[in-house]
Parts: sequence; C-alpha cells; structure tokens
Amino acid sequence: MISGNLISLKSGNFKPLLTLMVVSHIDQDHILGALAFLEENNQKSFIEIKEIWHNSYRHLQFEKEKVKRISEGEVRILKSEIVMGNSFRNMLGKEGVSNEDISVKQGSTLASLILEGGYPWNKSFDGKAVNCENKFRVMKDNFTLDILSPNTKKLKKLSIEWLRKLKKQKINFSLSNEKIFDDAYEFHMLRKEEQKIKESNISKRNESDMVSEIKGAVSQHINEEVDDSIINGSSISFILEFNKKRLLFLADAHPDLIVENLTKADKKNYNIVKLSHHGSKRNTTTQLAKILHSDIFLISTNGISRHSHPNFDSLAKVIYYQKQRQKSFYFNYETNTSQLLENSNWKKNYHYDCFISDGFTITEVEI
Repeated sequence: MISGNLISLKSGNFKPLLTLMVVSHIDQDHILGALAFLEENNQKSFIEIKEIWHNSYRHLQFEKEKVKRISEGEVRILKSEIVMGNSFRNMLGKEGVSNEDISVKQGSTLASLILEGGYPWNKSFDGKAVNCENKFRVMKDNFTLDILSPNTKKLKKLSIEWLRKLKKQKINFSLSNEKIFDDAYEFHMLRKEEQKIKESNISKRNESDMVSEIKGAVSQHINEEVDDSIINGSSISFILEFNKKRLLFLADAHPDLIVENLTKADKKNYNIVKLSHHGSKRNTTTQLAKILHSDIFLISTNGISRHSHPNFDSLAKVIYYQKQRQKSFYFNYETNTSQLLENSNWKKNYHYDCFISDGFTITEVEI
C-alpha cells in the first residue's frame, strides 16, 4: 500500500509511506524489480517502508542444530554458490529481462538489501516465516489480509531442498545464522529451473466453436497437471480487504492450498483476482476455477512465450465456471491466448471482455 503523491517521490518535499511490501517468493520474475527498488531506496531513502514480507533462509526451520560459525571450507562452497547465482542473474538480460532491470550491485540479494536498509522484516509474524498456519489474518492500519499460502508443509520442502543441496557438497555441512547463508540460499533458489510442462496447441483450434473448446479444456480436470514446484509452493498469497473492496492475490501458489484456505476464509466474491502463476494451467484447477467469483481477472506475464503463459485451458476453466457473470480479463502483454479470446461470439455467449496492454503503457483498472 502506497499513500501519497507519487509524483513527489524524490523531490525531497514529501516522503510517501509504503505500509507493506510483499515479495511473494524467490523467482527471477518476482524479485528483480524489488532488488533494483531497494538498492535505490537504500542509497537515498525516498519511500518509508514500514514492513517487508519475504521468506528467506533465516525463516526456514531445520532439525539440525546450528553452530556459531561454519568452517572456511564451507564458506568457500557458499561463496561459489553466490558467484554462480550472480552470473546467472546477469545472464537474464539475454532472455528478455533488460539489463536496466537487473543493474543492482554485484552480489546483491534481496535478503542483504533488506538487512542493509534496516527494514522491519516479517514483523507481523514476530520475525518468523510468513505462514498461514502461524497467523491467518493480519490487521494493518486501514486494511486486512487473510494469508492463504504458504503453510508449514510447503516451507518445510524448502528446508529439505536446501539441506539436500548442501549435503551434495559436504556430507555433514554445518548450518549457522551467518548472513552468507541467506545470500547463498537465495542465489541457489534463483537458479532452479522451473519444470517444463506440455501446454495446449491453441494455434490449430477452431475459433468458431467456443463450447467444444471450453468443454474440451475443462474435461481434462480428471488428469489435471498440478504445480508441484517447491519454490512456487512457498509463494505468499493473500486476500486483501480495503475500503469494502476485496482483492485476491494468488502469486504462484499451489491450487490445493489456495482452495483449502479460500474455503476456510469463506469469502464469496472478489473485486479483483490476480490469477496464479501468470495463468499457467497447472495453477488453476477446475476446483479453484469454480470458486473464483470475480468481475475482474488480472493476467501478468513478461511478454515472453517460453512457458506459454497464460495457458488457454486455464482461462477456459474460469470462463466456463463463471459463465453467468459478466467479467473482464486484463492482460499486460498480448499473447497467443489473449488473441484467441478476442472472439466476439465467445465474448457474447460467455459474458466476458478482454483488455490487452502493450507491456509498457500503464493500465488503470477501476473497481
């Protein structure tokens, strides 16, 4: 939540307030902007940040007892992980992320920038992990958040993944609270490849028959592929309620936990839903699509088709199960799926509209 006149951000006449900054999880398309922003704000503070939510190494739970300091050999291993991770991040510019977006100082991690800036980190959770099982509802100045993801089970998988990585380097790798662990852990998670999935071939579909297209898509729910990425499972997802408006932010969270906690929250309607994982079919199951009662759906991608986001089947489920409701889909980039949905007959019969940005122009959504 940002309050104040954004035009005056760096004028020196006014310092706006960011009540809460949420970085959902460690993934290149979720943290690069945060890295650049925090580095600049640390150099010359132009926004006051009251709290940051982000789960890092220091928030994971390990059964293994920690030592005060690790050995020099272990330090070298962690430094090697940091070097490889930093090189990987600098290569992202070749995959469509501009060098300007990743021009943070050599070796910067989100954890190090949060510590450097002295920002209150997971304060609402007493400095521990943002975890829906530890606290389901958080009250802020003028808004509330119901935490949907992650839970202890999803976070535990991160701990196991990190220990497995360390044991490959040294069987009895020690753990400590030294800052180098935060950096090495973050760079390791950043380098993990997202599982490739088989997406639908939408280019050969018959645009004249939305009914068969939709039914064909939703009939696949019996053998639905469901996201099992450890990193995506750690996503911080929540319902935000402000001024009688209800916004649902799904990050890249797993649909099983989202369905469970949306049912627990017992909220029937949302003013806006930001679809999970850029509209990937593995994150919008039939069960989830049935309870996403909203007038507005946001689909955020980076404009690159490497993962075929958003997937037609994912949006088809939402359109089909919310067919009695007039709804709008907002795309920040034109994609194959957004082009396919620009069908006047489909829009009329299934009560939806599409708004497609060029990826550069700001799109205002009124609720």
